[in-house]
Amino acid sequence: MRRTLAFALVASWVVLVVGLVRKQTTVPSNAVAALPAAALEERDEWFGVYHGSDKVGHAHRVTARTADGYAFYEDSVVALAMLGTPQTLRTAMAAETDQGYALQRFRFTLISPATVFSAAGTVDGDTLQVRYGPRGQQSDLRIPLQEPIYLPSTLRPRVLAGDHTPGTRYTVPVFSPLALHNEPMTITIDGRETVPGPAGPIETIRLLEEHAGLQVHAWIAPDGDVVREEAALGFMLVREDEEHALADAGNAVPVDLAVDSSIPIEGRIDDPRNADHLALRLGGDAAARVPGDGRRQRLHGNLLFITREDVPPPAPFPLTVPAAADVASAVGAAPFLEADDPVVAARARAIVGDATDAPTAARRLVTWVAGAIEKAPAVTVPSAREVLTSRRGDCNEHATLLTALARAAGIPARLVAGVVYANDAFYYHAWTELWLGAWVSADSVFDQMPVDATHVKLVEGGPEQQMALAGMIGKLSFRVEEAR
Repeated sequence: MRRTLAFALVASWVVLVVGLVRKQTTVPSNAVAALPAAALEERDEWFGVYHGSDKVGHAHRVTARTADGYAFYEDSVVALAMLGTPQTLRTAMAAETDQGYALQRFRFTLISPATVFSAAGTVDGDTLQVRYGPRGQQSDLRIPLQEPIYLPSTLRPRVLAGDHTPGTRYTVPVFSPLALHNEPMTITIDGRETVPGPAGPIETIRLLEEHAGLQVHAWIAPDGDVVREEAALGFMLVREDEEHALADAGNAVPVDLAVDSSIPIEGRIDDPRNADHLALRLGGDAAARVPGDGRRQRLHGNLLFITREDVPPPAPFPLTVPAAADVASAVGAAPFLEADDPVVAARARAIVGDATDAPTAARRLVTWVAGAIEKAPAVTVPSAREVLTSRRGDCNEHATLLTALARAAGIPARLVAGVVYANDAFYYHAWTELWLGAWVSADSVFDQMPVDATHVKLVEGGPEQQMALAGMIGKLSFRVEEAR
């Protein structure tokens, strides 16, 4: 029962945390043009991946010159667990840049017990053409570019060649192959520090890299070698030689991400699935980032009130979709939400059947997904088309498929991520909001519409928004003031 209720980690940001990517910020900074030109040295670097004091995997990075610029290769193997279920995660990224380090082409692969996901792209003028998805279920995407985009690792030598004054910042556009989205990354000179190295103490320059909801601290030697990196959830890369990096590779201690990222709570909720009202006292550094929406979630200082919303009166189906921005943006196909796929569209029509009002159509979709998808912990990058084929997955797969089916049926729908109460703790979770004349929450993991009041919404949107959750891990606490 614990696994079926509390396996609710959002895989998109889990994968990105393990990959040690960076976080977005709005702090004013210098543009990429202000970065000095600097030639990159060819490198072959190995790292042990640690979680706290436990070794959980290894990583390997290669930098090489090409006739037209540079080639980069990174791979990693990390031992994870989801509520006790092993989930070894393998990632690999191969990329090529021009002489100015601007991205020209890349290929990313993620392998987990649940799936093999890949994304490959080529820059063609002012467009990045991407083919992405799980094996046999790939889609194409064209992303307009207003400026060149970069890889984080190609920027460090340029930063180190410039001003080392603590507080100096640079903003650079980078591309995430998991979120299929390019956003600014900010690199800040954080200071100097002497840290242990493979052959003794090393004087380093400490960088803070921020991108898409995550932070990475990197300690770089004067010659450009990476000595250490630290990211969210306690993950750390430590420079080692190949032999030591690969040592104990088969004996890695799995990191149980669902357990490690659960939110501390004071008090109990005795009947969570039937809770209509909940009052939580918020604590922690991320408390101010918990949103109120004026409907279901209302904030009064650090006190959060959640009330299970009512389903609107039946509206004729098919719906007339208003032009309001929040509704208009929740229709049609999107990356990972292949509402225009013929198989997805046909399944949506079959489920909805002869429904003549929107709540009935929505209720049929929620119940069908709840019954059709086997509940199984997974670290994946889910797409609706793949989930419809595999018929298994955790909250991410459920939410992705329900959202796409709803859009295919003509019901505006959007992904939501936050936390839910189960087994005496709050776990990170994903669900859906459906527009039925008003926004109504729906969770096919629990076969609920609307969802119970223990669902605490933290963000709206797909992977590019959900990565912000990683920045809240370890920075929230709840105290139950009332539950009924």
